[in-house]
Amino acid sequence: MVVNIALTPDDYWLKGIEIVGSRKHSGQFALEAKEIQALPSVGGEPDLMKSLQFLPGVQSGNEGANNISVRGSNQWGNLVLLDEAVVYNPSHVLSFFSVFNNDAIREVNLYKSFFPLKYGGRSSSVIDVRMREGNSKERERSAGLGLIASKVLLEGPLKKKEGSYLVSGRFGYPGVVAGLLGSNLTSKPQMWFYDVNAKVNRTLDGRNRMFFSLYSGGDHTVFNKLVKGYGMDWGNATATIRWNHILNDKTNVNTSAVFSNYYYKYKSLSDGLRYVWKSNMQSYQLKSDWERYQNNLLTLKGGVNLHYFTTMPGEVGKSGKDSNITPSQMPRKSLWDAALYAEANYKFLPHFLLNAGVRLSVLHAPASAYYAAKTFVMPEPRAELSFIPNASHRFSASYTQAAQSIHMLTTSSVGIPSDMWMPANALLKPSVMRQLALGYEYNFPDKEYTLSLEAYMRRTSHVVDYRKNADIFQNDRIEDEVETGSARGCGLEFYLSKNKGAVTGWISYTLSRARNRIGGEEYRPVYDRPHNLKLFVNWEMNRHWSLSSTFSYASGMNLTLPIGKYESEHVLVYIYSARNGYRAPAFHQLDFSATWRIRQDRSLSLSIINAYSRKNVFSIYAGRQGHFSVGNGRIYKLYLYGIVPSLTYSFKF
Repeated sequence: MVVNIALTPDDYWLKGIEIVGSRKHSGQFALEAKEIQALPSVGGEPDLMKSLQFLPGVQSGNEGANNISVRGSNQWGNLVLLDEAVVYNPSHVLSFFSVFNNDAIREVNLYKSFFPLKYGGRSSSVIDVRMREGNSKERERSAGLGLIASKVLLEGPLKKKEGSYLVSGRFGYPGVVAGLLGSNLTSKPQMWFYDVNAKVNRTLDGRNRMFFSLYSGGDHTVFNKLVKGYGMDWGNATATIRWNHILNDKTNVNTSAVFSNYYYKYKSLSDGLRYVWKSNMQSYQLKSDWERYQNNLLTLKGGVNLHYFTTMPGEVGKSGKDSNITPSQMPRKSLWDAALYAEANYKFLPHFLLNAGVRLSVLHAPASAYYAAKTFVMPEPRAELSFIPNASHRFSASYTQAAQSIHMLTTSSVGIPSDMWMPANALLKPSVMRQLALGYEYNFPDKEYTLSLEAYMRRTSHVVDYRKNADIFQNDRIEDEVETGSARGCGLEFYLSKNKGAVTGWISYTLSRARNRIGGEEYRPVYDRPHNLKLFVNWEMNRHWSLSSTFSYASGMNLTLPIGKYESEHVLVYIYSARNGYRAPAFHQLDFSATWRIRQDRSLSLSIINAYSRKNVFSIYAGRQGHFSVGNGRIYKLYLYGIVPSLTYSFKF
């Protein structure tokens, strides 16, 4: 029976009651929108992906960028979801900003150790982002004006208050600011981006509720300082329809239809070729997740997921009348994926909790002109055992096996449009990650502080990378230019947070090691950064003022650079080191922000990024000055910015 009781509002003075829940799994972290908002950010624009970099085991691939590496794996192994829809490239402006508008976000959950069985398709981590559902009681209008981006948010109840809606929009113009700053980014780059989020939820009756989510975002960039004579356009679109049905007093069912699209366009104008490279990919999913609360000791979960992925890896066309390009298109590639999973959460003996289950995926890659059809059966067992002697202590051990059915072929750690997503096929096996993690968590009295330690070892097989001197432009048999190997990593993660009081925050430190072995050669990947220290402090001074600060330190990234040079027939030739044989200088940066809440519906935020103007390395590359001669060879260091102040005004209307 469902009984709805309406209460008449009145004023009472009540003593505050706070309910604090511990993490469900080891290696799981949750950030809410208000925590993301508090961290200082470039241009005063809160960034979800950069906020995750302040958690243990997570770090940036490039300085200032939001392409994140989790436990030494590459960024393309992260399963990034927005209301269950896959976001293939969660970056704006060459990874300087993320596609997630914080105004539309409720929370994000990061899974590094034990992946719940409903998640599949990636081998590094799960980043599950959930949108807000809108105010179901009254209409609200808010907006923000900043140096980097401006945005607007509309939300409110549907008719008869049987649901709610939310619509948010953001338009960013960082190219204008970069052009004004000058510094090392001269040449006045063209950079803008936009995001639109929308969500509607409606209560059909006491046991049925519908949700509909939409996202669309895109970029336009012409950045001659990085890639001369090239322009780039790319964007994501997602849609999710979810039906939540309470089957009975013990069983809950979520059924979803999900669509994702990603496209990019790469235009060359600097030489006589004058071409346009286009690519796109789509994902279609139909899934149903069941959860049954059997009793206080046992919870059962299960589900089915049908997934179809298709991509057009590359198409080259003319750009202008003077182009010498012959138009061509690479053959479309696709992959079918059907998955079943079952998971149990069982409390046994006085203090033990077991999460265990298996996910079984069947992948089918259709035949092409160069290889036969191939079917893979991928079992993914996962388990976590926790010992909880009391409310303060928790010990855990977990084993996770996860398969990745789609490979990213890339020559960049940032993510550029020449990168290609390639589904597994007869020539490219799915990657398989196996990880063992041991953890300990201690909650101080009243849970004012939380301390956690976690050690992990992981190994990933069937990792792919391009061969040396690979022929990648419009190559229909791109699989022939790829080498396969393995990746392994280990590390120790430390985390201490202060959860209550006027001053809150956390400190995290990760000591790690990562190695790749591909084509018979072992080397350090770009993301092998042994030391990673992050500090965040937030001080709520009073109801009008709040201050926050972050400090970051990380070992430098690994690069392949020249170790010698010579001149041959009046041409300068560089002799390069072993792959990633050079470690760049360490990264460190101090940021501040202050927020003045003028009134309940007005606030002004000031942020200062890179307070002591550290020139952190974004890239180091070889070039020349003047003629092609040995004496004119140069090695250049590219950094993004010095001190960057910004001001943001937010208001409701």
